[in-house]
Amino acid sequence: MKERIYSDQLHNFYNKEVLVKGHLYQKRVLGKIIFLILRDSNGLIQCIVEDEVEKEKLKSIMDESPLEIEGICKEEKRAPGKCEIHNPRIKILSKVNEPLPIEINKPVINANLDTILDHRAISLRNLKLRSIFKIQSSMAQAYREYMTSIGATEIFIPTIVGSATEGGSELFQIKYYDRNAYLGQSAQLYKQMAIGSFEKVFSIAHSYRAEKFGTSRHTSEFIQYDFEMGFIKSYQDIIDTGINVIKYISQYINKVNKEDIDSLEVSLPTLPKKIPQIKLKEAQEMIFKETGLDERSENDLSPEGERQISKIIKDKHNSDLVIITHYPTSKRPFYTMPDKDNPEDTLSFDFILRGEEITTGSQRINEYDMIVAAIYKKGLKVEDYEDYLEIFKYGMPPEGGFGMGFERLTQQLLNLSNIREATLFPRDVKRLRP
Repeated sequence: MKERIYSDQLHNFYNKEVLVKGHLYQKRVLGKIIFLILRDSNGLIQCIVEDEVEKEKLKSIMDESPLEIEGICKEEKRAPGKCEIHNPRIKILSKVNEPLPIEINKPVINANLDTILDHRAISLRNLKLRSIFKIQSSMAQAYREYMTSIGATEIFIPTIVGSATEGGSELFQIKYYDRNAYLGQSAQLYKQMAIGSFEKVFSIAHSYRAEKFGTSRHTSEFIQYDFEMGFIKSYQDIIDTGINVIKYISQYINKVNKEDIDSLEVSLPTLPKKIPQIKLKEAQEMIFKETGLDERSENDLSPEGERQISKIIKDKHNSDLVIITHYPTSKRPFYTMPDKDNPEDTLSFDFILRGEEITTGSQRINEYDMIVAAIYKKGLKVEDYEDYLEIFKYGMPPEGGFGMGFERLTQQLLNLSNIREATLFPRDVKRLRP
């Protein structure tokens, strides 16, 4: 049996017989000729059907029918991939029983997002939507490549935890044998536990937040890029690593996924050599001065504040990324290192890309007495963190790290309007299907 040839390989097989497989993307009847467009995982394949026996097979065929076709590969510059299959012999691999619930063989699906997500398994067959997740796959590859290149070790953290990672009530409680457990909010405590052994670690892990609202930027289950590094000089080491990761990912997908980016008709963010970096209070003053929006008494930027500071930085520095630092202690988790020059502030940061926060990080507290005091100050129970506290009893170097939202990064890189567009199978306060 012949080896299957994929759509992006056909240009190597002009004037040779080939075997191709895929779903029926489109059928067009022009006089005595039927044009079949086949969709495989790599692209489209055009087939010219003139034989009456083969045409008879296609009389009642429906879109998305899985097909196997053998024929002669010919060069045709007007066809997808500049190739087409002549004299095809067609085998229908299975029957499509009814018309598709949504029309997927056009550039844009004419349906609202909820309908698209209700039929996610089918909507993913649309070429544009598929491009989002092909890019996302490359983003994960790029993240791993960069982290490995700087000597970081990938770790795999548990999803089921015995207590809240960072406090708060946004927890999914589950029954775990004879006791209660929770779905993990983040990799934070586990990646810190690994620092004493590996010094630099990273992970790609699921996280869960039982948030009761469903905005265009929140889901209940999401994926995080996490990074943690020991023996840092300052929190600037962590910021620089985060910037380098984003630049590497952007350059990688621009090279590997150029066709997918073009099909989405988007441009990647502008990331200059020097990324602007400002303290929260300075950002709030800039926003007030430039727009009149007054958030100077707040301990964070609102979504509108994030959008406004991004516009200001884009106009002044032509950068789609801005780093906001020195959030107040009241806003940050207990393990965040206070600024010794102003203990009300922390050595922490957010990355805001095209108007939305995608990354949060900081230098961490690394002294036992200090971390215990911080846990008490946040109103948490020290006994819930006994395993975590062990690392400080036996020596923790100066260290820090960040968490970067995988879907949010995808959303902002590709200028998507809703994070659910960047989530393969979203889970939120209303959605638990498919």
